[in-house]
Amino acid sequence: MMNRFNNFLVGLLWLLAITLGATFWFNTMYGFNIFAAQHWQHLAYMQATGQAVKPSFYISIVVILFIMIFGLYKLLQPRFRQITMPVIDRTSQPQMTKKTVTTIQTTTTPVQQPAQPVSQPAPQPEPQPVPQPEQQPVVSEPVTPTPMATPEPQTARPPRLNIPTVTRVSPVPNVPISSTPQQTLTNPETDYAEIRNIFEAAGYVFKGMPKIKNVQTATVAIGSGEVLWIGAVGVKNADMQRAVQTLSDVFSDTLDDIEININAFIVASPDAAENSSTNILQFATVEDLRNYISGRPNTQPDEDERENFDAYSGYIGTVMDYIGKI
Repeated sequence: MMNRFNNFLVGLLWLLAITLGATFWFNTMYGFNIFAAQHWQHLAYMQATGQAVKPSFYISIVVILFIMIFGLYKLLQPRFRQITMPVIDRTSQPQMTKKTVTTIQTTTTPVQQPAQPVSQPAPQPEPQPVPQPEQQPVVSEPVTPTPMATPEPQTARPPRLNIPTVTRVSPVPNVPISSTPQQTLTNPETDYAEIRNIFEAAGYVFKGMPKIKNVQTATVAIGSGEVLWIGAVGVKNADMQRAVQTLSDVFSDTLDDIEININAFIVASPDAAENSSTNILQFATVEDLRNYISGRPNTQPDEDERENFDAYSGYIGTVMDYIGKI
């Protein structure tokens, strides 16, 4: 049952492939759609009226039908597994006859011989002693005793020497590990919490503390009228200017007609006196920042501007998530 179902699927797949190929061939060569009844009616009309039809059209039909039938035959013909049996040549083997079997049995069967009695030897007369001539004493040389091979002495492990450890104290030069001072890790959430509270107390909406161009900001807050405050603590004016420019470029690329007013400030900048002419506000302490912001609180949007402010707040939140990754 399974083989019939497999043959059915294989045959169906072959017919679909042939049909697809025939459709592509007739559409490309003759502009004839084999699935359109109007094209077959037009062909019948041409044949009835005696109009000329290319002979290759009919040849293509015959070739496609031949390929379809021959392919089905090759795919669906039964296949038998051929098992080659070994041919044994029995002519070279000797024939086992009854005589051969008897000979083999005679050869393999041991023959038991009867036990013969052991004959006792006859007693012989004792030999008479023969007188021997006197022999001269022979002086033998002293035999040098062969020295015995002495076993090799086993090498014994020498006793352990108790050598006292001599500690030499030499002055160790104080070499600095690195010429640059170690940077202490900061946690913006706790270190700049006071600056965040200043802006929230003034009515501004806190939007995070992203790190822009290696500048760790202390706070980013927004207010009504597309106002944005961005500040840092202890950074140089050039670094802060680069962070503000990056933020401004993002606004220019993503907004068309809306202009955002960016107010930047630095608390305890190391070069505040050298860059007093820049547009970045300088504060010596956080208390100075508090006094400045408390005099410029945020105006809360009314009901008509609430929707625009919410959209502005969501846009700034998206930018803060994105700008920390560039």
